[in-house]
Amino acid sequence: MSEEKPSQSISISGGQNSNVQIGGIAGGDQTVTQTQQIGTDGTEVQLTQADVVDLITQLEALLKSTELPKEQASKALRHLESAKEEVQAEEPDKDYAAKSLKKATTVLKEAGETVAAGSNLWKKIKPIVEKVTPWLGVASGFLL
Repeated sequence: MSEEKPSQSISISGGQNSNVQIGGIAGGDQTVTQTQQIGTDGTEVQLTQADVVDLITQLEALLKSTELPKEQASKALRHLESAKEEVQAEEPDKDYAAKSLKKATTVLKEAGETVAAGSNLWKKIKPIVEKVTPWLGVASGFLL
């Protein structure tokens, strides 16, 4: 009676892997395949630092053109300015920029829940924020 071994396969290529542990039966042939695709259609364009600055500038312009209460608009603008300054740095701290942008979006979401002008503004701001998040290295859910 012959004992047939189950087939296993491991293949790791490209990307960055850390804290990966692969184990198996000693003496057995092993192959592992891990597939990871980031993006929706593979045509995602990488933003430059200047692109991100332009997008934050667009957010500032949108915010300045709304009828949000002065206190909320001023607070959100301060956070956007802080994010933009960090993005413009020679070696930007993307985590700091992301946190500043998150503070701005939080103010705007809260305004959108209480003021009709904020709700319309949020619909315009959300797509811009979604473009910036990959450059910052955060998921869009972090900011939205």
